Amino acid sequence: MPQSKIPSFETLKALEAAPAMFLVLSVDFYILTASDLFLQATNSNRENIIGKYIFDAFSDNPSIKDADGENNILASLKYVVAHGKTHLMSVQRYDIVDSNHPDKFIVRYWEPTHTPIFTEDGELFYIIQSVNNVTEQILSRLDAEQSRDDNQANLQQVDALNKNLASAHDELIALNISLESDVINRTEELLASERKYRNVIEHSPVAMQVFRGKDMTFEIVNDAMLQFLGKTSDIIGKSLFEGVPEIVGQPIVEALYGVYNTGKPLEIYAEKVDLVRDGVKTAGYYDVIYRALYDHDQVAGVLGIAIDVTPQVLARQTIVESEARFRNMAEKSDILISLIDDKGQLEYLNNAWYILTGWSDSNLQTFNWENYLHPDDHADIMQRFFKVFEKQQDFVNEFRLLDSDGNYRWIRLRGTTRLNTEGDFIGYICSGIDITDEKQHFLEIEYINKALVHANDQLVNANLRLIDSEERLLTAFDAGELGSCTLDLKTGKADMSVRYRKQYGLPLEDDISWEMVLEAVEPEFLDEVNTVLHHAIEFGTPVDSTYAIKHLITGERRWMRVVGKVYQDEEGINERVNAVVMDVTGQKEDEQRKNDFIAMVSHELKTPLTSIKGYIQLLQHKTKNIAAFDGHSFVDKIQIQVKKMNTMINGFLNISRLESGKIQLNKSNFDLCALANDLKNEYEALITTHQIVYSPCSEFWVHADEDKISLVINNLLSNAVKYSPTNSKIYLQCEKVNQQVVLSVRDAGTGISSDDIPKLFDRYYRVQNEKTNIISGFGIGLYLSAEIIERHGGKIWVESELGTGSTFYFSI
Repeated sequence: MPQSKIPSFETLKALEAAPAMFLVLSVDFYILTASDLFLQATNSNRENIIGKYIFDAFSDNPSIKDADGENNILASLKYVVAHGKTHLMSVQRYDIVDSNHPDKFIVRYWEPTHTPIFTEDGELFYIIQSVNNVTEQILSRLDAEQSRDDNQANLQQVDALNKNLASAHDELIALNISLESDVINRTEELLASERKYRNVIEHSPVAMQVFRGKDMTFEIVNDAMLQFLGKTSDIIGKSLFEGVPEIVGQPIVEALYGVYNTGKPLEIYAEKVDLVRDGVKTAGYYDVIYRALYDHDQVAGVLGIAIDVTPQVLARQTIVESEARFRNMAEKSDILISLIDDKGQLEYLNNAWYILTGWSDSNLQTFNWENYLHPDDHADIMQRFFKVFEKQQDFVNEFRLLDSDGNYRWIRLRGTTRLNTEGDFIGYICSGIDITDEKQHFLEIEYINKALVHANDQLVNANLRLIDSEERLLTAFDAGELGSCTLDLKTGKADMSVRYRKQYGLPLEDDISWEMVLEAVEPEFLDEVNTVLHHAIEFGTPVDSTYAIKHLITGERRWMRVVGKVYQDEEGINERVNAVVMDVTGQKEDEQRKNDFIAMVSHELKTPLTSIKGYIQLLQHKTKNIAAFDGHSFVDKIQIQVKKMNTMINGFLNISRLESGKIQLNKSNFDLCALANDLKNEYEALITTHQIVYSPCSEFWVHADEDKISLVINNLLSNAVKYSPTNSKIYLQCEKVNQQVVLSVRDAGTGISSDDIPKLFDRYYRVQNEKTNIISGFGIGLYLSAEIIERHGGKIWVESELGTGSTFYFSI
């Protein structure tokens, strides 16, 4: 690039981020920089164009003959340099390179403006080329012009036919003064011309008719027109009002007589016309063309052509109505609803997003996720999004997002792929909910059970692009596993989605009444549900109710949450409730398990604390009343209780570390058989109720975390002691199997049923029966053991039969 005076680095960076499409050029027409929006619009890269001559970076499409884009823009730039004035150009065609096919171009039309920027001394500093992409408007206009040209060509053919007919009539008049034989010959030629004219009209696939005289008598009506009018050929020879009486008073009649009275041709598009077909009044929309027919210089009739465009007009009306319904639902929903296009850019946000973040449709072009995502979440979320976007897959993400008050909120966002009518991927519809309170609630008990976090993954998802928004909104509801319902508060009838009916066990077809819904509600919740409905009817109170139901088909007890809004009629009377229902059984069960677990932890920790407190009180009493007192036995008992508490707390901490990924394996080489023997000796020193029988093996050295493996063996031995009868034997065995060591612990306990075995290593799972209910425990020992063995690349399993005992194995 030639040396010239250029703006400062800070100025260029500011221009790059400006919300407009422009290039910054030196006075020599070399590119200094470009705005981000210009780069997006032209599929270009800033590093590839900076420093290049403008027409080296952006050249005309070589496949277009007589392309004048470069010459016109160069002339405009030279004008700016010469006169120091802004130059506004007319629309220019200047195609851009297709980034997917570098040897091809994409059609683009622009409105360029060149603006000079001067220094304080009045010297030309640099030039800003701003552009407006008007491709869509130009292509639409060209398509419309082509359509009009095609119609005009057809009309010209009809006009030519009319002129030929008029010419034939003139020739007939001239021949009347000639010899009778010539008159006969010319008359036959005229009749042949008329027959040809009639034949063209009668066999045309387009609906056509010819009216004659002031009363608009049907002279020619082809089959297509008869079908269009819903009439038979007996209307020929009748006037317009006799043949088609239902046309009286319709605007189309005034247009027809206007052509007859003025001779001016008329084209009407998408005109509404009411006709009677098979005795039924039918409204339709038609493109209508009228052309005057002349007898010499006088208008003698009218040629009419009609094209049925009713499906297209109704489709457009349906789209508009559907779009309005979608936007109304989306804007009034508390769910965060958004659309992402096939380039990954946001194209729509509903009002819930604006309330949370302050974003709106007006600033989507400059939106940058990096400015709003929490720094700790940004890299992972963006990587996951790009991965599913590349594969065009649905996704669910949870992340922290900056709200309008400057606080980070936890958001759960579900994205469902969007397809056009050809099945091509066009982006995502996304629905999100604020789960900050939920996250905070789970964090409060994370040190005990971080794994209890089962996020409420049920969303109200309302998606859609404007073409088929209703259908996509239903797709969004299905993706969020939500049922929808509209309840008529006046009649009690309910219009329910299929999912809503399935959730309650209601009939999938036919009408549903409110009484049928109440049949599924558990009796203890009927008063509450009826009260919520009463408040909605009387006061318009929004519906938000959680209650249990008994599925009308399976009898299964499920928990449902119904959220809805009351809508009024034109007189302000509460008319209906639009609601969504979600199955929250999993959430309710999680809450119950959490409460049960906390109660159990409180009870189990309280037991050793009570024992310690009692022993300490005894020690205090003994030391006060007895001069020489040996308190070792009390201290030993206190230590045993402290060890129990320490074991329980370590179990909780180990689970928390496992689930957060913070637990570390400190591996070393050790003899597993020797470790098993040491643990057997420790247990024999601690317990007198059971006999440990050890079947030793030759040394077997492993590379593992000795403390963690010791914890696993301790858990298996401890369970064997707890669940087997007093004075029974517990067998500890270690053996080599296929270059692995397999350790087993066998007891003579009550055994485990086949139904419980698959869930035995799940977190907090305990076998429930009369014998196990009196045995303390949290259901974390086997879960923790399984996690440790799996992290060593090993395997843990159990073999058991009720009444004969159990054998637990692990191999590494």
